[in-house]
Amino acid sequence: MGESFSLSKINPKLLRRICTPTLTEPNLALNLEICDYVNAKQGSTPREAAVAVVKLINQRDPQTAELALALLDHLVKNCGYPFQLQISRKEFLNELVKKFPERPTLRYSRVQRLILAQIEEWYQTICKTSKYKSDFGYIRDMHRLLANKGYVFPEVNVEDAAVLNPSDTLKSLDDIQKEEAVVHSAKLQELIRRGKPQDLQEANRLMKLMAGFKDNSEENKKKVTDDVARLKRKTEIFAEMLNSVETSGAGISNDNETISDLYGQIKSSHPIVTKIVEEEHDDESYVSELLGLNDFINQLLEKYQLLKTGNSEQAAQIKVSGGASGAAAAKELNLIDFDDDEPLTGDNTGKDQQGYNDLLSDLSNLNFGGGGAPSSTAGGVNPLDLYGAGGSISLGAPSAPSQPAPSIGSSASQQSSSSQAPQKSAFDFDLLSDFKSPSPELQSNNNTFNSARASQVQTSGKQNAQSIIEVDGFKVEAEPHSDSSPTFYKARLYMSNTSDVTKSDVLLSIAVPKGCKLDLKPQSGNLIYGHTTRHISQDVTIENPANKALKVKWKLSYTAASRAHEQTGVSVLTE
Repeated sequence: MGESFSLSKINPKLLRRICTPTLTEPNLALNLEICDYVNAKQGSTPREAAVAVVKLINQRDPQTAELALALLDHLVKNCGYPFQLQISRKEFLNELVKKFPERPTLRYSRVQRLILAQIEEWYQTICKTSKYKSDFGYIRDMHRLLANKGYVFPEVNVEDAAVLNPSDTLKSLDDIQKEEAVVHSAKLQELIRRGKPQDLQEANRLMKLMAGFKDNSEENKKKVTDDVARLKRKTEIFAEMLNSVETSGAGISNDNETISDLYGQIKSSHPIVTKIVEEEHDDESYVSELLGLNDFINQLLEKYQLLKTGNSEQAAQIKVSGGASGAAAAKELNLIDFDDDEPLTGDNTGKDQQGYNDLLSDLSNLNFGGGGAPSSTAGGVNPLDLYGAGGSISLGAPSAPSQPAPSIGSSASQQSSSSQAPQKSAFDFDLLSDFKSPSPELQSNNNTFNSARASQVQTSGKQNAQSIIEVDGFKVEAEPHSDSSPTFYKARLYMSNTSDVTKSDVLLSIAVPKGCKLDLKPQSGNLIYGHTTRHISQDVTIENPANKALKVKWKLSYTAASRAHEQTGVSVLTE
């Protein structure tokens, strides 16, 4: 596999030896050794590694570039958030596509295909599924920029990209806190490196968080509790599957991937349950519950092994249940229990109405899901430093000193929209600063078409539209369908942004009273620019058999100016 090296620092000369053109394939052992070194050193090491690797990618020799891309792939998948934060920086992405022409050629080179494949892989994984996806905005912008330039991304290999998606394994409170400490340390390192006043303010806030002035242990404990509840449900399903196999007498074959995967997940979570028991030693009732779960898992694992080896007689002696307790676990996981199966009593004494109103008051305690964590800030690049300048395709020049520094979680599109929205309409929005405007004739035609279409959307059903939410520049209108009735409410919701600030990660959640049934379709989008009317739409259907005033509890979460926001309230749809 090649010679091993003792690494004292990320040496560009050493990396060149790893990526020498004489190698016919990547040196996997040495690549992983470098990953281990980056994970052990942390600090500025992830940035140094990213800068050195991207310079090798831009070498003239294609074999060197391919080997460097293989090393980059290993670093992204093995070094976690600290290195992923570095590849999401605008300077790195500009350098990565430095040799891409303004318009794609008829045929891509192999290096270009590999770069496009990696950007697509990042876009489909860490930009969508990561807990810290708000910090990877520049990757989304680069993906959108390349797509708008005409570049076509290859299909992602699901198995290769799976490692970048968050795992569903159980984590103890200590593991979660260690993971957060690594993330905070990486963000702090980046903020201090940039050193602008805004960055230092954010670094000060982050240091207070790391020092314990703002304790988020309750949030982490809730996450552990939710994960334990999910593990309970898995054990119930696993028990039902084992009972089914035992009843059929067929045994467990190697082809049964579902039960094998479930066995692997439960087995890997088993030692974590013991660790959580040690952490929660003060809560006797919770510890007792966890010990019961631990014993249940032991029985399941033993029964699986007996059935796997064909010893059905001994397996039959281990009794595991997965029926009623499984249903209880499923109910425990429900975000909102509407009790749809429980009919209204039809009592006219006012008890139904009292319960109806009580539910609406109880909705204030519901949690529809946490918003993204506030992102930290980072400044621009030194204009004298050629690293990050990019080539024909780039995410734009660094911000002028008078402009506020973009945050670590912000993207170029958010920065442009917040500064240009007061002067430009939504249809003139410049996605990134290096886009060229179309000819005046084409621009005029586009504006005429878009204006006519917007006018048509706004005027249709205007008389029936009902404003149900107006908060922080948001306006949500409900336009009932022609066949809507008090007992079967059907409407389309339209979201408008009357403020100057672009808002992303927009999510509207709705809860209805007991006895009603809600069908909320997916939103048409989650990004809305400033001064945009009816940019996001969403269909909603509510069955209201009691034919009473229809009140709904709503929660609106979004990101504005790189910070997460959340608004809640109650609206009346029908009197």
